[in-house]
Amino acid sequence: MPKNARKGALWAYLDAVGVLEKGTEEEIKVAKRAYWKQYILNYRRKQRTDKPEFIVWLSKKNGDYFKIFISAKQHKMAMTTFLRTAALAYVNKTFIVPDRLQLAELKQLLSNSLNEIQSIVKQKERYFWGKEQKFKDIEKCIEKLETDLTKKLEQPNTLEELILNEIEKEPALREHLLAFLNSYDNKNQIT
Repeated sequence: MPKNARKGALWAYLDAVGVLEKGTEEEIKVAKRAYWKQYILNYRRKQRTDKPEFIVWLSKKNGDYFKIFISAKQHKMAMTTFLRTAALAYVNKTFIVPDRLQLAELKQLLSNSLNEIQSIVKQKERYFWGKEQKFKDIEKCIEKLETDLTKKLEQPNTLEELILNEIEKEPALREHLLAFLNSYDNKNQIT
């Protein structure tokens, strides 16, 4: 093996242990395993100090698991990402955007309206009534924006539409929901 390939920490360890010069192939393999075991142990120790992790138990009986599962799916996040984001949002007194697509649509509406208004303002008018027409065009643009925003915000998808959309995207969700509803019915039956 070329000498320049032996410059890493592994080779320094093997050299310090003395298996490179005197050891057999089997001893070198054992020394490499010991090095990597120690390396991974130190890496994980460092990770725990830099990024502490917590274990959260969610009960399926209480429905906690399914609440988090459904909320994470609504926010289009993995469950662990959702839990982390939700906890930080709660602490920071902010909220998680439930539908990023809707938010993107709203941003697009605002951007389109701004562009339209800017193009109206940039037009040069020759006569006085040209200014009046600009103001009317800007007013129409703002009214259209208001109508579109109101429609998006006041008429969101119903829960049924959201569930159907999610089931279309991930058919396994249907079985989870049915199991949840059946367990809820069985738990809350009146005898």
